[in-house]
Amino acid sequence: MEQFRFNPSESEIIVNAIVEGYRDYIDHRKDRHQTMRISSAFAWTKGNFIENKIAEVSGDLNLSFKMAKAGLTWDYLQFIHGDTKKLFLIKNAAYFNESNFSQAILPNKNEGHRRTYLHELSKINQSLEFSTISPHYEFPTESNEQLSLFVPEKFIKKDLDNFRSSYNEFHILTYKIDDAYQISEIMHYLPNPEDNIAYKVEDLSEYISGSELTDEERDIIAPQQDNDIIDPAAFDIGILEDEERN
Repeated sequence: MEQFRFNPSESEIIVNAIVEGYRDYIDHRKDRHQTMRISSAFAWTKGNFIENKIAEVSGDLNLSFKMAKAGLTWDYLQFIHGDTKKLFLIKNAAYFNESNFSQAILPNKNEGHRRTYLHELSKINQSLEFSTISPHYEFPTESNEQLSLFVPEKFIKKDLDNFRSSYNEFHILTYKIDDAYQISEIMHYLPNPEDNIAYKVEDLSEYISGSELTDEERDIIAPQQDNDIIDPAAFDIGILEDEERN
């Protein structure tokens, strides 16, 4: 999978941006906690902070980015590398199922929502050679049945072939938040539309630095982990494109 890796210096910048974006989110949570009577809704904004930080360093990476909408209300950013035409997204590993990437993992649920747009985006990779690559985990035999995804009408109306021809590859980067509420792992995947597996390209965790939290920061963030409310980002079952921003 080495041919699909980002340049090491670019990977390091992206990882640093993910960590710094998460720290911006924590600082924002601290400020809201101190100045507002109630601020629990800010718990679901960390994805925006992380993506915004990557957008801020996009000039150093020759990236463009554009806003897209997941589901009915959830906005996020798609990033496009100018030279290689690689499109990539940033996802929370807590809801990402590498053995069936188009279906989200939802805590305390037997089955998550199907992320149809991820499967459609993965078709960018249809011409890539996956046959010699082996996944680094045991792929469940029944998962092929889950590939019969419902495609919303808005997808049918889109010119998906034209969209896919605009990019050479589609990648997903995930960040994992551990029991200490710190970013402990960042993985780089290449999704295969044929078997719905997200193949591991590289573990980028070695670039993580400055992710440690204080006890005060953990106390502010911890309560959200103890309730049954699911991050709205886990329900991203559709996509709408917006104008490109450089």
